[in-house]
Amino acid sequence: MGKETESQFSGGAKAWTEYNQSPLGRIRSEVTWHNLVPHLPAIHDVQHPARVLDAGGGSGELALALARRGYRVWLLDWSSAMLDEARKAAQTLPEEDQDRLHFCTMDVERAPQAFEPGFFDAITCHTLIEYLPAPQVTLRALSTLLCEGGLLSLSFVNRHAEVLRQIWSRGDPAGALRRLEDGTFQAGLFGVSGKAYTAQEVRAWLEDLGLSVTASRGVRVFADYVPQENLEDPTFFDALLHLEAAAAAQSPYRLVARYVHLFAHKEGGLL
Repeated sequence: MGKETESQFSGGAKAWTEYNQSPLGRIRSEVTWHNLVPHLPAIHDVQHPARVLDAGGGSGELALALARRGYRVWLLDWSSAMLDEARKAAQTLPEEDQDRLHFCTMDVERAPQAFEPGFFDAITCHTLIEYLPAPQVTLRALSTLLCEGGLLSLSFVNRHAEVLRQIWSRGDPAGALRRLEDGTFQAGLFGVSGKAYTAQEVRAWLEDLGLSVTASRGVRVFADYVPQENLEDPTFFDALLHLEAAAAAQSPYRLVARYVHLFAHKEGGLL
């Protein structure tokens, strides 16, 4: 990730924390968690719990949820500002949960220099690869850190959804055509450009790395097209969240969700 992009993400750390508490941010987080839980490795020994790497985990919402569930979690992000937000949030956890959390400031590509091959039972990498200049390099680095049978949970902006959003939310056919042709988009929260991918593209990358995709889900099928005032109504929000969770695994809805959410295991056996 370039220095300018790094600076923009660091400058948006507080805004990202606030976004994750907004209706759209909460739906993204809660549906992602709903998708993830059935695939997490078992905790066979509370004294030596399964080890999880949250790669590019930002302000730590997912890492904290994993620590609360009993996993030993390494939250890795190159942005110290993001990790500062995560450390502040972690202070609300019971001490035993805090003890299972580790914070690492580094690029994901450098992680193999810090950990032994096969160190992790599971790796989560959510909404990161779409902002990287060489996502396949990052995925290769992560694959070396997974144990045999280990889980990779990977989510990213869906190219199909980006095309639809330009029409349904913005009435911009020219913008939709650009996304149809090259997949580029602008992340308004950070002011950076990204590239959206299809599930088929990323699945092929994972298979080339010896990772077998075992499930595909969607995150946020409907919420991006709902008026803000409806999202802020608690009754409506709860009903929408249930709908989003139900649609996450169903075609054709998951195919046009804002985010693709893939689950893959490293060849050598499932956990």
